[in-house]
Amino acid sequence: MLLLGIVQFTYLYNAQVGLTNAVRDVARYGSALVANTNGTASASATLTRAFLQTSLSKYVAPFSSGQVGPGTQVCYAPYVDAAGASAVRVTVTAEYDHPLIVPIIGGIIDGLDGAMDGAFRITVSSDLRVDNPLQPIPNLSSAACVS
Repeated sequence: MLLLGIVQFTYLYNAQVGLTNAVRDVARYGSALVANTNGTASASATLTRAFLQTSLSKYVAPFSSGQVGPGTQVCYAPYVDAAGASAVRVTVTAEYDHPLIVPIIGGIIDGLDGAMDGAFRITVSSDLRVDNPLQPIPNLSSAACVS
């Protein structure tokens, strides 16, 4: 039983690390895009969300696009930084329902994430300041999110 638990948690840990790496890479990618108006932020969110899907397939094993959770999204939002200047932050959130492959252990931990679906939901989020010196001062009035 202990060995089976180790095998199952190794798969979950591997997925957690892969998801974390993918989200970090995507946030770095998104922080380099132009997002100084509502229009450019919306376009950047769409590009970043597409890059997230590609990155998840590279980093998470086994990957199935049907396992990506509904809370997966990319948002560009305005905020005021510590110096009092207007800035934009990109937030990348990914949810992945990783399949439980060891039946005995899977039956024990299946409901811990709130759903009895044969999978364990892993959620990772990362945010970075959009820092492109070639952009004019941000004039973003509201958050632009793409799920």
